[in-house]
Amino acid sequence: MRVYLGGYLSFFSAGQAWVEVRLKEPVRLSDVLGRLGIPPGEIYLTVVNGQMAEPDKVLVADHDQVKLYPPVDGG
Repeated sequence: MRVYLGGYLSFFSAGQAWVEVRLKEPVRLSDVLGRLGIPPGEIYLTVVNGQMAEPDKVLVADHDQVKLYPPVDGG
């Protein structure tokens, strides 16, 4: 599975925007994020295969593409 870490989320992967995660079977996306050490509160938008999704409700498999984005703040 390919995971894109947008914005400052790449901090959780040593500065890499894309991370490869190998899955033997479908798992809940929130479990994958836990393995990557990404706290749920750091993610504002989750997109799985081009569709918005909730990490604790969607199952992902090895062939999926996930994009994660943090909240945007500015002034």
